[in-house]
Amino acid sequence: MKKIMKWVIGIAVIIMFSFLYAHIAKTHILYDNRIDTSKYMGTGVLSGKIEQKFVSEEDYLDGITIKCSIQGAPADSTVKISLKDDETGKIVAKSKLKLKDIKNSKFNVFRFDRISECKGKTYTLYVENPDGDVEKTLGVGFSYEPNGNNVDGTLIAKTVTNRFDMETFCVVLLFVLYIVFFVKFLYRLFK
Repeated sequence: MKKIMKWVIGIAVIIMFSFLYAHIAKTHILYDNRIDTSKYMGTGVLSGKIEQKFVSEEDYLDGITIKCSIQGAPADSTVKISLKDDETGKIVAKSKLKLKDIKNSKFNVFRFDRISECKGKTYTLYVENPDGDVEKTLGVGFSYEPNGNNVDGTLIAKTVTNRFDMETFCVVLLFVLYIVFFVKFLYRLFK
């Protein structure tokens, strides 16, 4: 009876660990990830706004993550984003990051209050660096994927949704069970 209780408690702990671990910030890319990253271009210090349209794949959105690059060292520079619902024409989310919080040449998360009922809706993302100095190349630039010979392209960005992910849950659960049974097998093998 004690052995069965140990197994039940052990399996319950493994399932609980996997369940908690599977609550992640799920991302969906807005660009074509099959293109070699060496083909990405940089905007240089941003003047004006960048626009990027996308269709949401999730029921709700909690943020956008964008690949940013710092140009020079502007002390108080900020990057602002806003998200417009194309159906209503209203700005539904805003966020900003100060330069000191931006990681150079990495994806940076712009968090905002959760937007609900997003699945299948078209949004326009606006990105700007209002206090960047183009002439002195002080500010923040962004990476994009060019569309052929055109100057326009697709911003290297992803949507962020904080939620439970079944795929992560299954992978973690199977991995932990594999480790447990593998260690048990080795223990019996060398006993």
